[in-house]
Amino acid sequence: MIFSGIELLFFILGFISCLAMLGLISLNMKSRLDWKKGSIIGLGAFLLLFCIAWSVSSVLEGEPRAASMGIVVFGMPALILLTLGLRMALKKS
Repeated sequence: MIFSGIELLFFILGFISCLAMLGLISLNMKSRLDWKKGSIIGLGAFLLLFCIAWSVSSVLEGEPRAASMGIVVFGMPALILLTLGLRMALKKS
Protein backbone atom coordinates (compact mmCIF):
# COMPACT_ATOMS: atom_id res chain seq x y z
CA MET A 1 0.00 0.00 0.00
CA ILE A 2 1.43 3.35 -1.04
CA PHE A 3 -0.61 5.65 1.17
CA SER A 4 -2.12 4.91 4.55
CA GLY A 5 -4.74 7.13 6.16
CA ILE A 6 -2.44 9.75 7.67
CA GLU A 7 -0.32 10.15 4.53
CA LEU A 8 -3.43 10.62 2.43
CA LEU A 9 -4.75 13.14 4.99
CA PHE A 10 -1.61 15.26 4.79
CA PHE A 11 -1.58 15.07 0.98
CA ILE A 12 -5.17 16.30 0.80
CA LEU A 13 -4.52 18.98 3.45
CA GLY A 14 -1.57 20.26 1.42
CA PHE A 15 -3.75 20.43 -1.69
CA ILE A 16 -6.56 22.24 0.16
CA SER A 17 -4.14 24.70 1.78
CA CYS A 18 -2.67 25.54 -1.65
CA LEU A 19 -6.19 26.15 -2.98
CA ALA A 20 -6.96 28.33 0.05
CA MET A 21 -3.83 30.42 -0.51
CA LEU A 22 -4.64 30.84 -4.21
CA GLY A 23 -8.17 31.90 -3.28
CA LEU A 24 -6.88 34.41 -0.74
CA ILE A 25 -4.42 35.85 -3.27
CA SER A 26 -7.13 36.19 -5.95
CA LEU A 27 -9.50 37.78 -3.42
CA ASN A 28 -6.75 40.23 -2.47
CA MET A 29 -6.24 41.13 -6.13
CA LYS A 30 -9.98 41.55 -6.75
CA SER A 31 -10.73 43.67 -3.70
CA ARG A 32 -7.82 45.07 -1.72
CA LEU A 33 -7.86 43.53 1.75
CA ASP A 34 -6.66 45.45 4.76
CA TRP A 35 -5.03 43.64 7.66
CA LYS A 36 -8.28 43.12 9.57
CA LYS A 37 -10.14 41.40 6.75
CA GLY A 38 -7.12 39.38 5.70
CA SER A 39 -6.41 38.18 9.23
CA ILE A 40 -10.05 37.18 9.82
CA ILE A 41 -10.16 35.19 6.57
CA GLY A 42 -6.73 33.67 7.24
CA LEU A 43 -7.68 32.64 10.77
CA GLY A 44 -10.93 31.12 9.49
CA ALA A 45 -9.10 29.15 6.80
CA PHE A 46 -6.52 27.93 9.35
CA LEU A 47 -9.24 26.83 11.75
CA LEU A 48 -11.08 25.02 8.96
CA LEU A 49 -7.93 23.13 7.95
CA PHE A 50 -7.23 22.33 11.60
CA CYS A 51 -10.81 21.09 12.01
CA ILE A 52 -10.43 18.75 9.03
CA ALA A 53 -7.08 17.45 10.29
CA TRP A 54 -8.37 16.96 13.85
CA SER A 55 -11.53 15.17 12.78
CA VAL A 56 -9.96 12.82 10.25
CA SER A 57 -7.06 11.90 12.52
CA SER A 58 -9.46 11.28 15.41
CA VAL A 59 -11.58 8.96 13.27
CA LEU A 60 -8.46 7.13 12.09
CA GLU A 61 -7.39 6.64 15.71
CA GLY A 62 -10.82 5.28 16.63
CA GLU A 63 -12.14 8.23 18.61
CA PRO A 64 -15.38 9.36 16.91
CA ARG A 65 -16.49 11.48 19.87
CA ALA A 66 -13.30 13.54 19.69
CA ALA A 67 -13.89 13.97 15.94
CA SER A 68 -17.41 15.27 16.44
CA MET A 69 -16.33 17.62 19.22
CA GLY A 70 -13.51 18.89 16.99
CA ILE A 71 -16.04 19.72 14.30
CA VAL A 72 -18.16 21.63 16.80
CA VAL A 73 -15.32 23.41 18.60
CA PHE A 74 -13.11 24.24 15.59
CA GLY A 75 -15.47 24.00 12.62
CA MET A 76 -18.22 26.34 13.76
CA PRO A 77 -15.90 29.28 14.59
CA ALA A 78 -14.09 28.65 11.29
CA LEU A 79 -17.31 28.96 9.32
CA ILE A 80 -18.35 32.04 11.27
CA LEU A 81 -14.98 33.75 10.74
CA LEU A 82 -14.86 32.86 7.05
CA THR A 83 -18.41 34.11 6.49
CA LEU A 84 -17.76 37.33 8.41
CA GLY A 85 -14.45 37.98 6.65
CA LEU A 86 -15.81 37.30 3.17
CA ARG A 87 -18.85 39.50 3.78
CA MET A 88 -16.56 42.30 4.95
CA ALA A 89 -14.25 41.84 1.95
CA LEU A 90 -17.00 41.68 -0.68
CA LYS A 91 -19.17 44.45 0.79
CA LYS A 92 -19.82 47.26 -1.66
CA SER A 93 -18.82 50.59 -0.16
